[in-house]
Formats: sequence, C-alpha cells, structure tokens
Amino acid sequence: ATKEVPSTDTVVSTTPPFKTKEPERYSATRTITIFSSNGDPVISRTLIARDGPMRREEPLTTEGRAVYLDLPEGRFILYPDEKIYAAATAENEPAESMEAEEKSPDRLLHIEPINTTYQSLGAETVNGRSTIKYRIVVNNPGPENVTLNETVMWIDDALNMPIKSETKSAAGIRSVMELSDVAFEVDKQLFQIPVGYEKIVFSALEEQLKARRLNPSQR
Repeated sequence: ATKEVPSTDTVVSTTPPFKTKEPERYSATRTITIFSSNGDPVISRTLIARDGPMRREEPLTTEGRAVYLDLPEGRFILYPDEKIYAAATAENEPAESMEAEEKSPDRLLHIEPINTTYQSLGAETVNGRSTIKYRIVVNNPGPENVTLNETVMWIDDALNMPIKSETKSAAGIRSVMELSDVAFEVDKQLFQIPVGYEKIVFSALEEQLKARRLNPSQR
C-alpha cells in the first residue's frame, strides 16, 4: 500500500535531485507489470541480488528455473533442474535476460538528462518503507513531433534507488516496477556455481533449451 503525504514542493529541475548509485549489497524481488493500451496486464517477477561486483537474477517463471550470474570471471547461465551451466556473452545470452536488465532499478536511475525534467512530489510510505516521490518527464524530439513519456518514481530513503516506478508512454502503454522483500544481508552462496553442476558450451545449452520449449514436460 502507498500512503500519500501532501507536499508543497513543486520545484522542477533538469538534473536528477536524487542519488544515482545502487547499493553495494542487497536482495529483493522485482515485479514488473506492463499494461497494453487495452489495459491487459503482463506480469513478470525476478529475484535479484547484488554483492559488490557480483549480481544474480532468477526470473520466476513456469517454464523451468534459470539463474543469471555476473561474476568477476564472467557471466554465466545456470539451470538448477538440469544441474548445468554455461558461460554467456552479450551476443549469445537469451533475450529475456537482456530485457530484464534494461528494466532493472539501476537502469531506471540513469535516465538521459537531455530534455528531462524532475519534480519532487514529497515524502510517501510504500509498503512500509520511507520514500521520496518524483515525477520525471522525458521529451523525445523527433523529426515530426515530440514524444512525451512520464514516469513517477519512488526513491527509497535507505536504498537510494527506485523501490517503485510507474511509466506512461505516448503510445498508451503503462509499466509498473516495484521492489519487495528488500534485505541488506545477502548470502554469498547465491553468487557461487554449486558443486556438481556440469559446464557445457553455450551452443549445447541452446539445444537443450530448444528441446525444452518443444517438449515442456520433458525436463
């Protein structure tokens, strides 16, 4: 639940009035809901964690578990059900991982400053956490007209990053991102490849994924 707190702060700035650095260590569940122009929602949830340079993302889907690890030695994709993993690069990793990364809270902080305005809307409590609410308007000048995208963002006081955001595009698409189950103590085992996992080349991993999609009951 979001608790409104009235504010008289209507100062509009062209530079971000909040910090733009993700915490060095935390974990949370990220929920992204996208509403099309007809209002139908598409919901995706991902478990995320960070410990310094190490990151972990685990999409919560019904199609089998997949874990994405960013480690000092590289990026890896793990499939716990099969106990296999492979090294990945930006060129060959699955598209859904890249899409999730584009919508991550850290990326939300780094909005291009050109033609962007920020307005503080005051303090609010979101799911029991203290935040400052902002309206961010991005003007994208095109060859024929100007496209206006508006984002309302709640910056968590402790995290110094968005715990919630709502974006409306000129095309009528609305997307909502929200973090829940936020914790600052992170188990270091989350960033380790478990003992007993077999390392395979990425092409072999792709073949297994293709077979899984064709025969989802065979895992």
